[in-house]
Amino acid sequence: YGAPGVEFMGLHEENNTVMQIHFIPDQCQLVTLLDDNSLHLWSLKQHSGASELQEEHRFTLKGPPGSPPSATQITAVLPHSSREVLYLGTESGNIFVVELLSFRVLEDRTITSEAVLQRVSDDYSNRRSCELVEALREHPKNPDQILIGYSRGLIVLWDLQNNKVTHHFLGSQQLENLYWQRDGSKFISCHYDGSYAQWPVSSENRQPEPLENLVPYGQLASGPSSVPGFSPLLSHHLLAPCLQHPTETVGEDHQCWEQTEHSLLQYAAARAYGVADCWHSESCSKVCPFQVLVMELNDEDAEHVVDHAEADLLQDQEGYRWKGHEKLKTRDGPVRFEAGFQPFVLVQCQPPAVVTSLALHSEWKLVAFGTSHGFGLFDHQQKRLVFVKCTLHPSDQLALEGPLSRVKSLKKSLRQSFRRIRRSRVSSRKRRGGSGSASEVQEANAKFDQDALQEMELAPVQRKIEARSAEDSFTGFVRTLYFADTFLRDSSRHSPSLWAGTNGGTVYAFCLRVPPAERRMDEPVRAEQAKEIQLMHRAPVVGILVLDGHSIPLPEPLEVAHDLSKSPDMQGSHQLLVVSEEQFKVFTLPKVSSKLKLKLTALEGCRVRKVTVANFGSCKTDDYSENDLAVLTNLGDIQIISLPFLKLQIRYPCIRKEDVSGIASCVFTKYGQGFYLISPSEFERFSLSTKWIVEPRCIVD
Repeated sequence: YGAPGVEFMGLHEENNTVMQIHFIPDQCQLVTLLDDNSLHLWSLKQHSGASELQEEHRFTLKGPPGSPPSATQITAVLPHSSREVLYLGTESGNIFVVELLSFRVLEDRTITSEAVLQRVSDDYSNRRSCELVEALREHPKNPDQILIGYSRGLIVLWDLQNNKVTHHFLGSQQLENLYWQRDGSKFISCHYDGSYAQWPVSSENRQPEPLENLVPYGQLASGPSSVPGFSPLLSHHLLAPCLQHPTETVGEDHQCWEQTEHSLLQYAAARAYGVADCWHSESCSKVCPFQVLVMELNDEDAEHVVDHAEADLLQDQEGYRWKGHEKLKTRDGPVRFEAGFQPFVLVQCQPPAVVTSLALHSEWKLVAFGTSHGFGLFDHQQKRLVFVKCTLHPSDQLALEGPLSRVKSLKKSLRQSFRRIRRSRVSSRKRRGGSGSASEVQEANAKFDQDALQEMELAPVQRKIEARSAEDSFTGFVRTLYFADTFLRDSSRHSPSLWAGTNGGTVYAFCLRVPPAERRMDEPVRAEQAKEIQLMHRAPVVGILVLDGHSIPLPEPLEVAHDLSKSPDMQGSHQLLVVSEEQFKVFTLPKVSSKLKLKLTALEGCRVRKVTVANFGSCKTDDYSENDLAVLTNLGDIQIISLPFLKLQIRYPCIRKEDVSGIASCVFTKYGQGFYLISPSEFERFSLSTKWIVEPRCIVD
């Protein structure tokens, strides 16, 4: 498992939230717990040439007549390594034992809270100490012992053979979870206030030890935060979660990622800047979005100086004055980085505004970046700035205010929404036994969408469909950047080029001269502006694409270099496709004369939000495939548009138009699949292709 396309699916008959999933060791089985307190046993079975999850058993844990629901409300599940039983911790503090074969409770093996209390110190001998089992963990070296953690902080090591407590540990904070070290000599407890502790399992010591090497701080955040689950790894593994999808195109040695979160970069940037406590300081919000970090993959730890360059996008133009925050100061001297992606050069934009677009050409060793003030080109092989271009219009004063205050307010609303969701989960699970949890989360999600909509600064979403004035704010905001080897000066010679599209409907094209490999480090990369196109309707440019002589989009250079894509046709005439929020327009190259266009329906208020080229293969033969545009609009529908004739092929309703966060988070793959967030912690997957369907077709022997 873990390879692309290896997945299995099962669907509960009940329309209830899945609260927990646990694998049965070595059995191709798993157990699910729903918020109605029902347990379900699933097995992987072959059916119609594929393996699928089939439900084998289900049952709901019931207490004696007249007992409150909390008596049997399941809070923790432990599948035992014997593969014979499950241990179920409950809100009442009792632990029930379920036989897997029959999927029924073994009444005579229940571990009662009274039995536990008989063996603990007087400080914890009251009944409330054993309320709500928060965690159950089997000893990694001794299957006859399990660790039981109670919500109020009491932790006991229970002997299953002799039915007694062998060790007990008295925590002072509300417990969230427990994790064993692999040798079983110690375990880690996580607590509701963000703290954690390491406990040795010995007859002499019952006090926690300091955690010196696990993470850099004894508390992950200020105030309550439900420490997340973790294994004892180095800190960057704990603190850098990312949502990403692999592009299935560049081979296992050069795998490339479409990354929709920059959390991973924040860790590296924090090291480069020397931020002592990036994870709960204001520095964290400034580290990444306002700079460009160029990183390379290294299999080993390394210590080196991160080179630094500055790009002044205003170029000392008169009449402009930045009113935002100052740039961050870089760290002097070498910085040590763990194996993985390691920064080797940092480009700081001046003014230090949010980086709105990026493009990387791995063969030419160039990276282009854009902000609300302009764009620039950086040679990361020579570590030299090639050029910058200011795109500000005299009316763009709002772009000089500095986005930090708006970013802060958006982050604050997002943080508050996440905390509300987390609190609703904790309170519903611990206080009300799961009832109402789905509605709480739904309410929090609705507030999340509402907050996000109010705080979003992408003003074009709210504009009417009409020709825009050059006086509109943020016209210089760079929306898209694109590298292409095409015919820009004349029809006989092709050359590298960089294209940029702005919020005001302007497209800039620069001819590039990249020295050959043998002189790459000796001669500078040169750039000269060759074209400037102004769309009449001045709608924001969201995509730029060059089609080769066969009207096929230019392939990714890295794919061509590794024989994963055919080389483009450089004999016939190339064409330029410019996608704005309101229309698609094809131009001839190199003259840049208009050839054809497709307008979106103005009456519906429809606007392009995301666009990508998708390759659609035939489900009946491997000999046929075609490239089309996959387009997501602000109404949440997806349109497939043919290339190069711009004919609307089909339209699918996909995301609710009110779901602003879902539309904003949507990403496409190059084979016509996609993902979008349906809540802050869940994503939906869809496919537009009959060949690459969402339904998994995998077999487990």
